[in-house]
Amino acid sequence: MTGFELWGGFERYRSAGEESDEHLWGKVELDRRQEDERTPWFQGGYRFEKKFADRVPDCLVHGGPVNRWIEIVAGSDQPYRAKTREALRLGCVVHWVFQREHREQMRDARKALEPELEEPFQFGEYDPRAGELDVGTPITFKNYAFPVEEFAEFRPEEILGYRKGKARIARRACGWDLGLFDLAGSHRRVIAMTRDGRRFKSLAPGQPDEDAVWDFPTKDGVKAVIENERVTRLGPVGQPGDQTSR
Repeated sequence: MTGFELWGGFERYRSAGEESDEHLWGKVELDRRQEDERTPWFQGGYRFEKKFADRVPDCLVHGGPVNRWIEIVAGSDQPYRAKTREALRLGCVVHWVFQREHREQMRDARKALEPELEEPFQFGEYDPRAGELDVGTPITFKNYAFPVEEFAEFRPEEILGYRKGKARIARRACGWDLGLFDLAGSHRRVIAMTRDGRRFKSLAPGQPDEDAVWDFPTKDGVKAVIENERVTRLGPVGQPGDQTSR
């Protein structure tokens, strides 16, 4: 797209680097829609270009029924898979929204995500000239598989990264609640007792915290099932204040 310009004071929406007016429009329009309560809009607070662990989402909608991580794509390449996994891990559903004329990027994103992405699914699209915005289908743990590929998935210090921002891991049973996993066919909520993942406790779904099992899994056991490609994350890390996983 050429010849498109956005006028006004929009500094709070801007990213740190160079940014096209087409990309900026997507964020401004998201905010306008929530102010006017026009579809698409969501309950919760809207944060633009604010740090969240080691990423900076274009828009983070937090505090509503569902936390939403919204990425606007208008010409630049993106780490589609890495950002999607990070958002899901930290308790957000993910919307990828593409400027309509960038079909090649939609194809690249689908290629990056499709090995784990299940149908039905549709990317969001927007057109600044036409004033149109559709955020598409969110990626969630229900339509996206999350195989665990590295032991870092079991280290709280790695998950939070150096830019913790609003990202948090809930404390549980005197440790950090890493979330629900399928460990070689056994569904366990894994609790890291150290920030570097040296020792764990775990709970079966619905099991009370006081019955958490020490050293199941062990560090070596976790590494072994990861190496054998038999670990899948089934949900996000524990969210502070969330009682639904208990």
